[in-house]
Amino acid sequence: MKTFLQIFIIASILAICCTCSKDGGGVGTIQFRMVNPVVLKSQSNLQKALSNPQINSLQAPYVNPDLTGDVTQTTMITLKFCVGDVWVSTGEVKAGGTDNLTWVRLTTVTNQDLKYFEEYTFPPVEIPAGSYRSIKITFKNRCYRVVTLNSNPTVKYELLETMGSSFAPCNENDESWVAPNYFTEQGNHKLVGGVFQVDNGGEKLRGFTVESGKTVTLSWRLGAGSTESCTNALLDLNKNRRWDCGTDDITITCPPSVEYMWDFVVN
Repeated sequence: MKTFLQIFIIASILAICCTCSKDGGGVGTIQFRMVNPVVLKSQSNLQKALSNPQINSLQAPYVNPDLTGDVTQTTMITLKFCVGDVWVSTGEVKAGGTDNLTWVRLTTVTNQDLKYFEEYTFPPVEIPAGSYRSIKITFKNRCYRVVTLNSNPTVKYELLETMGSSFAPCNENDESWVAPNYFTEQGNHKLVGGVFQVDNGGEKLRGFTVESGKTVTLSWRLGAGSTESCTNALLDLNKNRRWDCGTDDITITCPPSVEYMWDFVVN
């Protein structure tokens, strides 16, 4: 009888331990990746434009060809910018709250270089198992809108902008960082005066679970998954046939499938 009781107690303890491990104990693996559906859909002219060795350089300022006139009709295909670090949290960023969350870093080193959106790669990382509700991403201020010429898609322009505004004065040597972006089910948040405010309610991260001993893939998608592109009419306001950040303007027309700049999906 005593032996049976001992066995029963041990079995109960093991059952409880296994349940706890499944619910939140142990570690799982997360694979974070960045996806550009537009480039995935069409590799021909887009890749020719992106990889043209005569004009393409990620390490030096890109020299754009001349604009075609007062209005140059182009199609946006990607962004070139610097993603520094990525974190996730089981806590939830909420409008009106402060950043008192515990963050788990997914990047092993802080990136300093500008890359095309679809060129970013991140190694799988083991993190504590659990339900995650928020993601934090840091960016450098300087970025480029990458477009191709409608009349000749092998010709591209890299249009200098800032993360804060498409038309703010720009510096091609700017290495400063902007405030992190925080994504939750309520959208994209930024800290303003130490308090979270919703910046875009449509750029959502729906919660995801990392299970012990299993791998989850979290994909950050440009264009929120749309394979269609937005038309960008470049307005040469100073009529010098060059793109001048902070002076020239853009008229953007997007198909109905492009509602938001980006979103997150879990596989």
